[in-house]
Amino acid sequence: MKRIIILCIIVLFTTCSNNINDADKTIESADAAYDQFKLKKSGEILNAMLLIDSLHDKQKCQVLRRLAHQNWKYYKNYELAKKQLLKADSIRKDQFDTWISLSQIEREYGNFENSIEASTIAESIAKSTSDINSAKIESAQIAYDIIINNMENDILLNHTLLNETSELLLDILKTNAGMPKPSKLLLGISLLNNDGKNVLKAWQSYFHIQDIQKTYPYLKEAANKLNKVCKNWCGGKLNRHQQEELIAALALSRLYDLIFIYAKANKNKKDYNQNINDIISYSLYLKDIKSKTNEYYRQIAIEKENEKDYKNWLEKRKKQLWNTLSFLSQKEYNKRDFDKETEKHFGARGFEGSTASYKGFNLCLGHIVNQKTAIVEQYGYKPEFIYTEIDMMISNTFPSWYWKDKASGGWATNNEIIQVREAYLNRPFLEWNSITDSTDRKSIEQLNTEFINMSRDPNILKQTKGLERKLNFDASIDLYNKLYNKGYRNNNLKLAFLSTFKHYRMEATILAHEGRHSIEKRFMPEQFEKWNNEEREFHAKLSQIIFATEPRYELAGMLTNISESGHGKANKRIADIAIEWIKANKEEINGYSEEKSEFSQIYLLSVKQIKDCYKKSDPMNK
Repeated sequence: MKRIIILCIIVLFTTCSNNINDADKTIESADAAYDQFKLKKSGEILNAMLLIDSLHDKQKCQVLRRLAHQNWKYYKNYELAKKQLLKADSIRKDQFDTWISLSQIEREYGNFENSIEASTIAESIAKSTSDINSAKIESAQIAYDIIINNMENDILLNHTLLNETSELLLDILKTNAGMPKPSKLLLGISLLNNDGKNVLKAWQSYFHIQDIQKTYPYLKEAANKLNKVCKNWCGGKLNRHQQEELIAALALSRLYDLIFIYAKANKNKKDYNQNINDIISYSLYLKDIKSKTNEYYRQIAIEKENEKDYKNWLEKRKKQLWNTLSFLSQKEYNKRDFDKETEKHFGARGFEGSTASYKGFNLCLGHIVNQKTAIVEQYGYKPEFIYTEIDMMISNTFPSWYWKDKASGGWATNNEIIQVREAYLNRPFLEWNSITDSTDRKSIEQLNTEFINMSRDPNILKQTKGLERKLNFDASIDLYNKLYNKGYRNNNLKLAFLSTFKHYRMEATILAHEGRHSIEKRFMPEQFEKWNNEEREFHAKLSQIIFATEPRYELAGMLTNISESGHGKANKRIADIAIEWIKANKEEINGYSEEKSEFSQIYLLSVKQIKDCYKKSDPMNK
């Protein structure tokens, strides 16, 4: 019987492999299928690659790590994912990436001892500063998860672990102030550790606020309440009134996930006033929504979703919250009123439905953390909009959950531009490390050299990642040098780089891209309604490049995501414009080679050439 099963597995595997052309048995092809939500095909390509005798060890490890990621995140096959990572480790290439992945899987599976061991090994073999920080952050996350797990099982808080984790996070933030994950972890740890000083420090770090007395208007009330409670809070539980003030401050900061945890640790729910109980009920609602939505997204990924069941559950859970809230329970439930009331009382903002990247049912639900007026100026249009920043995302649509390193950055209406804050928080640190961390920079420069020396290859997929990396690296080097020449040094140079990078991306992706959508919706509504997603996104991407201070960052992301979605088709048109411009202007391009494809040489274009190239193709400019 066992032999028959083994034979069946071999036949099934061979059949899958035989359906894949040899030319498609590449990591680039697997990644392209993955990016287009073709998870099964991506897995088949990766498995087929493992049968290639000539596959070198580094690629084999990359394949095994990708398979492990897919088998755990989407299929919840812990045993197989772990086996694949241990196999990758035995090959002894890029072992840090393997052990950090293993730690994350063990932690999410609940094997905390194994996770601690894996993260310890990861830190011991880390070579770059960014890898060392990643291992330390993973260790802090393990400790936090252990503490939360113990709370859920009514085990007393371990204050020794809380103190050790707090010190670890403070050490990370000394040189990485503003990094979101350690800031948020420190905030949670400090709340449970009754440490007001570090609550304030973590809160300021997360929101990038240097002086608690000088925060921007939207968070001013939250800052005042938090400062009042925390400035003299050093050990020992707060009294009931102080706890209520703290919870109210966290709610105004939209930190609802921490509210539920803090309230559970203090077990005072029956004694709190009704307003605070409403906030706690809402935080529990969000916890349920996040858990159920993530599972719904997982089912979409493996093509087993039941959209109708999920929608019914979502509506039922909204009604349950409605009937719990003191200001709504006496009224009859209404979906539109639900959205208005949760925004009014809790800052909730989002939408339900399809997106340009995924046509099925998505949930986007976050919370407003900043709001002000902004002016967008393009081609003589100069409308004023409401600029809204949302954060503390419960869900940022299926694509953002599915993709490992990409997230939806926002959307626009006729009179409002909405930015998803979390989509912009980590990238500045990655770009900084790519040019300042000697290990990271050496690795990237080596890959860039390999890309530049690439001969003419008809397979664009093999060139996209290299082109993206080269464009980003060159733009970051130029930004660093620009700031250095202005006199910035040391930590001031880092802070200036991080803030300028964030400004560049917000300016391009929100004010230019989403602003174009808003302009067209407002001033040419009939045409906008007739255009399909591809046409709308193409126009917005043109503005995103043309009105960016640094268009190479924007172009890099577009050229690596060509697919059959509205965004993907628009990206293909963006690539084609650059290719045709290069063909027509070879003599103007410094370093151009007839031996290489035009696509692979897009990085040779200057900032001015990039802008001129796309401005000529913009119908609004014409």
